[in-house]
Amino acid sequence: MDKVSIGKIISTVGLRGEVKVFSTTDFPHKRFKKDQLVTLYDALSGVEKTATIVASYKSGERYTLSFSGINTIEQASQLIGNLIMIDKVVEQLPKGYFFHDDLVGCAVYDEQSILIGQVAKIEDYPAHRTLRIARTDGNDVLVPFVKYFIKSVNIEKRSIIVRIIEGML
Repeated sequence: MDKVSIGKIISTVGLRGEVKVFSTTDFPHKRFKKDQLVTLYDALSGVEKTATIVASYKSGERYTLSFSGINTIEQASQLIGNLIMIDKVVEQLPKGYFFHDDLVGCAVYDEQSILIGQVAKIEDYPAHRTLRIARTDGNDVLVPFVKYFIKSVNIEKRSIIVRIIEGML
């Protein structure tokens, strides 16, 4: 089954194995709930391990989580940099919401149907998410994933139409 990232562990908290998480989901209250089964993925080593969230609370703009079997700061520090993944369940997302991995690889066109490039990555910035569009004839373009710039998304056709303003390209 496909997995989707819901956050990244960025630091430890306290001495009892808690970790601070940068959320990459629009539904953290649903994804970081108690008893949620997750996969902790270390991208550097490729190692995955399953864990259960035993406690979760919002701490400023981040979340603090505790996992089953992680009870010391030493154990928690080994998780820094790990992605928190869940099984990608086909569910009806609210209108205007998409799984990031469904957007990656989509062709991006301007309003005149001229190909700009292909979505290479979704960047998470404090203000909003941004599409990194790889161009064949130039540098990458960053387009904020907000209604003003995103005119339409068609996952079935793997295409996105965006509004380009002066100086963007």
